[in-house]
Amino acid sequence: MLAKFGPGGNCEKFYEEGNKTSLNIPDWLRAKGLEAYEYECGKGIKISPDSAKELGEKAKEKGITLSVHAPYFISLSSTEEEKRENSVKYILDTLSVANVMGAKRIVVHSGSCSKITRKKAVELAAQTIKKTVYEADNLGLGHIHICPETMGKVNQLGTIEEV
Repeated sequence: MLAKFGPGGNCEKFYEEGNKTSLNIPDWLRAKGLEAYEYECGKGIKISPDSAKELGEKAKEKGITLSVHAPYFISLSSTEEEKRENSVKYILDTLSVANVMGAKRIVVHSGSCSKITRKKAVELAAQTIKKTVYEADNLGLGHIHICPETMGKVNQLGTIEEV
């Protein structure tokens, strides 16, 4: 497998060069010699299905591999069941957008363990991700990889071993 390089989101230079929308990113990346792009949904999914489809078509035409970053407020390890249930929904929503775009993977922050042990946090996260995978398979979205992101902060899940 060869490595592919590209940004997560749009940098200032993208906009400084006159681009107004992420729909311009495939052309811009190709001109820079880059081959990948992570569409950021950190603050929620704001892209319409039509725009997601158009971005996917343009990326495919330019040979840009897409991924989608799920909302930052996902917490697979929350002690509150409602937050874990919402996290499943947010991931499924991200998978749906990725599917329309033609992205083969989404990136997810696992959550934190500030009020519980790391062991308990990992157990909760594992249960939540298993439920998410089950639901994704039932919705026909199981072909898209859910990629837990490694994290650098002490109170967050995401060491190499935890992921």
